Amino acid sequence: MMRTPMVAWLVGVSLLSGALGHGTYQKLFPNGDKVMRNGEAWPAVGHMSPGYTPDKNPFGLAFSAAGHEWTTQLCQEDSDGDGQTNGLELGDPLCEWTPGSTPARVEDISHPGFGDSVTAAADAGAASAPGTSGIVLP
Repeated sequence: MMRTPMVAWLVGVSLLSGALGHGTYQKLFPNGDKVMRNGEAWPAVGHMSPGYTPDKNPFGLAFSAAGHEWTTQLCQEDSDGDGQTNGLELGDPLCEWTPGSTPARVEDISHPGFGDSVTAAADAGAASAPGTSGIVLP
C-alpha cells in the first residue's frame, strides 16, 4: 500500500517545516539563537519545549500577538512575569534593536517565556515594563 509511505512523508515534512520556522523566527527578535533556560539552549523560543511543540509559552503568545515583530511594546513587556522585560532578557534593554543589527548585549541571554530564567545583566537605563519602575529586584 502507498498509504504508509505517504503518511511518513507528510509527518517528516511537517516536522521539518516546524524546525525551519524556528530559525526564521529567531532572526526576528534579538539574540533569538542564544536563548538559554537553566543552562540549556532553547531554539524554539516561543514554545514550551526547546524543540517544536504546538504549545506556546507566554513569550510565544505575545510574539504571535505582535505579528511576529519585535516592537517596542513587546520589548517593554514582561511576558513571563519574572520582573524583567523581554528586552532586558534578550539583550535589548533600551528597545533599540532592529533585525540584522547586533543587540546591545549578546551574553547572559535568558528566556523571556519562563519566569525561572532571568539574566544577571544590569538593568540601568532599561525601558521598563508598563506599570513597573524598570528596576529588577532580587
